[in-house]
Amino acid sequence: MSTKLVNLRIDFAFKQLFGTKGSEDILTGFLNAVLEKSLEAPITSLQLEDPHLHKAYEDDKLSILDLLATLNNGTQVNIEIQLRNTHDMVKRSLYYWSKLYTSQMQEGMPYRALRKTITINLLDFILFSSDEEFQTTGQLWDTTKQRVLSDDIEIHFVEIPKLVK
Repeated sequence: MSTKLVNLRIDFAFKQLFGTKGSEDILTGFLNAVLEKSLEAPITSLQLEDPHLHKAYEDDKLSILDLLATLNNGTQVNIEIQLRNTHDMVKRSLYYWSKLYTSQMQEGMPYRALRKTITINLLDFILFSSDEEFQTTGQLWDTTKQRVLSDDIEIHFVEIPKLVK
């Protein structure tokens, strides 16, 4: 008997498994594995959100995230799956992160109320060829004091070919 596996590298299959109502437990397990080193405590609950980042101005670029969830502590997590190397992944990731971070702001809201925002990029290609590790994590870093300046920004790149190897 032959078993056919679903290719989770395909956007639709990934979204069906991780991004549909009722699959929150699967997504929670996945996020706990990917974010293990950056979480103070394991994720216990999350809520799937509308992945459309609404345009502030008519001529803004429409951004639709692959998957968006809010954790029980208010942290927003965007998960993107990218099959082809378009040679702009870091900038693209920063763009999506910034749109998601700024989308929290409402009129009269204090800046201190902005919540941590995490972007996880699942890549079906090698982005950092000089590194052996399959996961790279970026934060806002103070180069002089060698410490995190703010933990509100966290961007992960998971290179699937390195993970499979």
